[in-house]
Amino acid sequence: MKATILIVDDEVTNLKILREYLTTADQEFRILQATNGKQAFDIAQKADPDLVIMDWMMPVMSGIDALKNIKTTESTQNIPVIMATAKTSAQDLKEALEAGAMDYVRKPIDKTELLARVRSAIQLSHAYKQSEELLLNILPKEIAEELKAKGTVAPKPYELATVLFTDFKGFTSVAARMKPIDLLKELNACFDAFDEIIEKHEMERIKTIGDAYMCVGGVPNANTTNPVNAVLAALEMQRFMKQKREEKASQGENYWQCRLGINSGEVIAGVIGRKKFAYDIWGDTVNSASRMESNGEAGKVNISGSTHALVKDLFECEHRGKINAKGKGEVDMYFVLGIKPEYSINNEGVEPNELFYSSVGS
Repeated sequence: MKATILIVDDEVTNLKILREYLTTADQEFRILQATNGKQAFDIAQKADPDLVIMDWMMPVMSGIDALKNIKTTESTQNIPVIMATAKTSAQDLKEALEAGAMDYVRKPIDKTELLARVRSAIQLSHAYKQSEELLLNILPKEIAEELKAKGTVAPKPYELATVLFTDFKGFTSVAARMKPIDLLKELNACFDAFDEIIEKHEMERIKTIGDAYMCVGGVPNANTTNPVNAVLAALEMQRFMKQKREEKASQGENYWQCRLGINSGEVIAGVIGRKKFAYDIWGDTVNSASRMESNGEAGKVNISGSTHALVKDLFECEHRGKINAKGKGEVDMYFVLGIKPEYSINNEGVEPNELFYSSVGS
């Protein structure tokens, strides 16, 4: 993929020189251009270039002011900027670097020097973006930003969160007949699908352990809809697993089934670890959600009494009575059968209709 470079200068001749130098380089670039600092800042916000090469003295907005805007705006602050200018005093250099410039090229620009600095800046830009992507694969965006800004993340309590656990019944017997690489592919296919489903329903994956999957709604972004969101996600996850199992059966293959449990209540969320960060949640709500899963049945959505109280108006549920849960004693559990007909499209109990969403929002 071509790196995108935004070149900024109010002199057409200088833009032509920069473009010529960059287009004759060993590496191929996508080049954008601007003729003043304001235009450059606007383009940077929209195009998110990998690098900006910017003149200092320009009309409308100077390069140094545009640099300050870029570095103080969240969406652009990580874009590297090379100042290309005839202002060559030590004080000018100091001002540019303190404003956030990565590098400085003096005019008239030497092609060899420019390309060397561009290559270095592009490599750093790509390395930064890769590290950002890796961090966001580990932590929610809001938590990652707090960690970068403060170096730590304070544990945060949530009054209402909904925790969802899944586990695969028959996993061990099916896994024993598969090659490790094929097993990993199948697990990955399931968890990728789960990730897409929970993201759609505003939930956050916390972790996977073997064939177990754990996610939460209402964390790190607090909301009051997380019990409903979690049940919708759970029903969709079970539909996916049913379809997957039917596909395998049509090919003469056996496939594991999914047990799924949900509980709602208070949790504490935070980051643990110093070298290997992990975002996690704790509390009795989490433990009870795990018990809902272990006491559930394959192919069904098992919810606690606390979750049932929050979703019963929208979903058809079957009371299972009081079930003995390890470490909890006898607790009420419910199977969710589907959305109530009047709240579903075509009264089928599968997809929510407008009345459903208006009821959730009210």
